Amino acid sequence: MGVISPFLLYETMNETDYKNLIIAYQQKSFDLFSQVVALEAKQATLSQLVKELTEKVEDLTKKLERKNRGTKKQIAANIDSQQF
Repeated sequence: MGVISPFLLYETMNETDYKNLIIAYQQKSFDLFSQVVALEAKQATLSQLVKELTEKVEDLTKKLERKNRGTKKQIAANIDSQQF
């Protein structure tokens, strides 16, 4: 058997029932909207942080590559001059 719709639990709904139903929907809609806005703001903040950290990693990777190239040249020069 399927799920029974909450609207079918009442045999008849009067004006007060409809008003309360609308109030409940409005409150839930507002709550969900607020959550969406908060999550979008958090996502924007985290996306910016990821961008900044990615740039920092790329910068450090370039520095490390430059340092390793210099170290390899120095090792080669030391081997050529036989200075250990």
